[in-house]
Amino acid sequence: MSHIGDRVSSFFKNVNTKIEELQVQAALGKAELSDKWEDVKKEARHEMADMKAEVKSKFETNKAKYEKLKAKIEHLEVQLALGKAETKEKLAEQKKNMAEAIRDLKHMMESE
Repeated sequence: MSHIGDRVSSFFKNVNTKIEELQVQAALGKAELSDKWEDVKKEARHEMADMKAEVKSKFETNKAKYEKLKAKIEHLEVQLALGKAETKEKLAEQKKNMAEAIRDLKHMMESE
């Protein structure tokens, strides 16, 4: 796997681990769950910005592939930019949408 592929894989594993940690905290009923979720999203946004630059440099010669990846990355960025999840239902919805966006991006990166 190329450097960008390793980085994307590592990013997904990191986000999944953090989501699992949040699920444990939710099960325990911790009040600061919403704030922790925002921290995870903030960290992921920084990683996505770096990853977006790497994807651009790697796929700049393959415009069609780059445009598809860029669209998936931007969709994930939208999920990460959504407002604070104040309820368990909103948190679950954001988590589900983000997981789907990550899966889509990962699938597209693997089919490189």
